[in-house]
Amino acid sequence: MSELISNRRSVLKSALGMAAAASLPVGAYAGAAAKAAVTATALNDRLLLVSGLGGNVLALRGDEGLLLVDTGAVGATSKLQSELKKFGRGAKVTTVINTHWHSDQTGGNEVFAKGGAKIISHAKAAQRMAVDQYVPWEDRYIKARAKGAVPTEVFYLGRKELKFGGETIEYGYLQQPHTDGDIYVHFRESNVLVVGDAVSPQLDPLICWYEGGWVGGRVDSQAKIMAMGNAETRIVAGTGGLVSKAEVKTERDALEKVFDRMSDAMRKGFTTEDMQKAKLLDGLARTWADPDKFIYDAHKSMWAHYNKLSHTIV
Repeated sequence: MSELISNRRSVLKSALGMAAAASLPVGAYAGAAAKAAVTATALNDRLLLVSGLGGNVLALRGDEGLLLVDTGAVGATSKLQSELKKFGRGAKVTTVINTHWHSDQTGGNEVFAKGGAKIISHAKAAQRMAVDQYVPWEDRYIKARAKGAVPTEVFYLGRKELKFGGETIEYGYLQQPHTDGDIYVHFRESNVLVVGDAVSPQLDPLICWYEGGWVGGRVDSQAKIMAMGNAETRIVAGTGGLVSKAEVKTERDALEKVFDRMSDAMRKGFTTEDMQKAKLLDGLARTWADPDKFIYDAHKSMWAHYNKLSHTIV
């Protein structure tokens, strides 16, 4: 056990030397989002995917108004409103569902709440938005979001369901693939599944260990995503274009091997640096933009959830 604690301290000491891309302050997203090109793609006659807003936004049009899954970054709200004006034919946004708390997904919350929209999220996401959040790799705090931006209708475990715009919309908890407040939103009739940053086939998986995300949770969540809908289900991730079930499977298969390899390395007393030198990700069926950073994040997340591993690890 003493060796385990010593190794853990070694990992912790390197935290501030590692860069990360999550939990950026609202202003950081705003500048980038304001310059980005926006793309609006009709998925059918009532669903519109808007990309280039910092994070993807899915809009559903119905007699009740507009329902949004996520609201993009702060600097992109006016661009989003412009697209919604054309798509919604003057309809107001009445409901917003946030896939998680990060500013690239929740930047427009306050604007739409002021317009009368109710905002739904996981309880943990709302909690993180309501209080200052510590960013360990910068040794500073991100200020709490404005009160109006914080979701007011929350849930914890299980799944919920609502009817809107001719759709049966199911939303439910995912097991900490990115943060501790991630959810999916499934539009059953349209066979469209929104999962936020729980999948990222076009980018390195971002596991926010300091917000409860962990590699085992990502593997479990992606198995859950794979089991929903059917082979034709169109998946909307946090950024980028539509994702297929095959792409989710490729990511999940790679991460399952990462989990197994890292568990074995931890049992042998490997530090993060040892895993990086051992090229822990070599031979997996995907490429990595920054393998050392991913190993760092995955290892940190495993420590935070080591009780989920075999008891023989300690």
